[in-house]
Amino acid sequence: MNQRIKALFFISRCLAKDPQPESIAALRTEILSGQLSWEAVVSLANGQLVTPALWAALKKKGLTEELPVELHDYLEELHQLNVERNAHLQTQLLEAVKKLNSINISPVLLKGALHLVTDMYGDPGARIMSDIDLLVPGEDTKRCMAALQELGYRAHEEKLDDYPEQHHHCPPLSRPTDYADIEIHRKLMEGYDDILSAETALAQAQPLGFQGHSMKVLSPTHRVLHNILHSQLVDRNYSEGMIPLRSLYEATTEDSASHGRPDWSIIRSRMELHNRGKVLRTYLYLAHRLFRNPLPTGFQKTPECWLFYNRCVAQLGWQSIEAWGIRLGSFSADNIRRVYQCKKGWIPVNLARLQHAKRRLASFATRMI
Repeated sequence: MNQRIKALFFISRCLAKDPQPESIAALRTEILSGQLSWEAVVSLANGQLVTPALWAALKKKGLTEELPVELHDYLEELHQLNVERNAHLQTQLLEAVKKLNSINISPVLLKGALHLVTDMYGDPGARIMSDIDLLVPGEDTKRCMAALQELGYRAHEEKLDDYPEQHHHCPPLSRPTDYADIEIHRKLMEGYDDILSAETALAQAQPLGFQGHSMKVLSPTHRVLHNILHSQLVDRNYSEGMIPLRSLYEATTEDSASHGRPDWSIIRSRMELHNRGKVLRTYLYLAHRLFRNPLPTGFQKTPECWLFYNRCVAQLGWQSIEAWGIRLGSFSADNIRRVYQCKKGWIPVNLARLQHAKRRLASFATRMI
């Protein structure tokens, strides 16, 4: 079997919520077999931003001592560095929340920010974060930006034109000594308000108190829906046939969390209503095959799910196939509408596809000259 595909299956089985002794024994046998390419495992885990989560999972299953010494030390050190980084990010988050509380704003923590103040992963270093995302009512964004600027945050002047008022978040704010930017969101994401709007998310957000600070989190249903929309549509993993391990791991963790589980019937109805049922079904099938996550009640395995799963695995294993998958993804309806700003409906989209094909052929011809 292709080493990258072996690495995919090994990592996903490590991350799976499967405490059965026979499953752990099978992983131990694979680690000791000498058949895994640890270079492929580390490369894939790093590329998918799950390396600290992999260490945490191996430690929880009692498998870290079976690892080669150099790999053991590398994973342990990387995990510890992320623990320290997340501790700094938590301090940064709480300072910002305290400041926003002082102007009567209780921000909604988005994406990784939630995991800085909850124990959903069961490990403080499992989740890698790039920035701190906070959702506030649209009419309050200017007050929030001004409040954070009082703490010394500044936007990068050269990037201001990239964030007009209709953008889903304000210009990122940073300070020289901090570990991450803070993004004040007026919308959850670009282009999918019809499925999950900021207004709906804010109305159903749940209060969260932490060390005397007032903040909110998306409802469990909205957290999973936001994760899927962002991963599969905004990041274009669905159209390009890519496997988003971190997103799948997060959705699996959310689905098994004791503090509240998502309502899959609502998620399905929202996705089906806006012709995104296939996106949801294939995503859930990926989670089912890779993480052994049970399919929610009412979801059926379909041939399209099987085909999409095998396309994704093949693309991950062979770069030449991946390149063609990315080219194919550029012709998806979502990407065509985004690039050409055409109206919905198959006629405008297909006319724009022809235009896109002409551009690609012209570009190819130019390179060949």
